[in-house]
Amino acid sequence: MRRLRERPAAVVAEVGLVAGLYAVLTWALAPISYAQFQFRLAEVLKPLVIWEPHLIPAFVIGNFLSNLPSPYAGAWELGFMPLVNFVGATLCYLVGRRSPRSGATVYALITAAGVSLMLSVLSRAPYRVLFPWILGSELILLLLGVPIMRVVLKSVEPMRRRSTL
Repeated sequence: MRRLRERPAAVVAEVGLVAGLYAVLTWALAPISYAQFQFRLAEVLKPLVIWEPHLIPAFVIGNFLSNLPSPYAGAWELGFMPLVNFVGATLCYLVGRRSPRSGATVYALITAAGVSLMLSVLSRAPYRVLFPWILGSELILLLLGVPIMRVVLKSVEPMRRRSTL
């Protein structure tokens, strides 16, 4: 973390890269990214905040950008859901420091609750029907993201070290 504080440009670049990757993955898989029972493959990136808390804004920004073409775009998608991601990412980091899987589970619960609330209001679908399906997809993706993002971080660490010398 110290090396990032010494290189604020590196922090901005990493936040931009992750936010962009989240948005592009969501857009590329648009039919399933925006459905009532959505499955956003980009969610696999979210456990990064457990080890790299400076990336919390990446998921706020990435969520905002990814929701621009959403059929539900408006105050809920562009205001409420980025806020949900801020809360989820922050709690994921705090809980995930002790248990990465628990942190990912907390993020999945918060995201599923937020998405279910938004969709129940906008589409008038029952919350109790939406929540279990959305929670299931969030749990699958975020829990899979824990080991995947560990591997990703280990593989990019030499490059990050070289760029801070």
